[in-house]
Amino acid sequence: MKKTTLLLVLGLCFGISGLAQGSSKEAEDFYKFYSYYQGKWQVEQEVDGKKESVKLHCSGSTGGCNTVVGKGETSEWSAIWGYDPKTRQWTGVGQLDNGSRFVSAISRPPDAAFKAGMTFAFTGTIWHADGKIHYVTRKFTCIDADAWRAVTTGTDQDGKAIPKVVATAKRIK
Repeated sequence: MKKTTLLLVLGLCFGISGLAQGSSKEAEDFYKFYSYYQGKWQVEQEVDGKKESVKLHCSGSTGGCNTVVGKGETSEWSAIWGYDPKTRQWTGVGQLDNGSRFVSAISRPPDAAFKAGMTFAFTGTIWHADGKIHYVTRKFTCIDADAWRAVTTGTDQDGKAIPKVVATAKRIK
């Protein structure tokens, strides 16, 4: 009986240890993949015919996260992105200058590394300071190692379409 109990406890410990290591490896893989964003970016975005230039700065952390700060002519925001072991997704949370906040997630990396033509989607929710809620999807397309394009669409809490946001970005060297 004691040997059986001991074996069960040891098996459980090794099983949990293996899951933690697997999750840790997956987190490292996600971080390596999404390190593509690290650097400085010049983003041109258009919403309802209005264009804005935004400078983004993304840096990695020793904790395996990306921190992002964006500053435009009329907007400013910040976010932190990292691996969520519960959902097994790359997840970001952020704050906009008007008090709005967001949560967004990207599913599994579609390949081992970014490459031209690769596409994937971000999905998320924005809670605005005035109480409105937007549910958004961002279709991301990698143009090359130093450029990307994203189109964001979505609805508000009443199901009405919100303005589409089209963004193109180039890495600043």
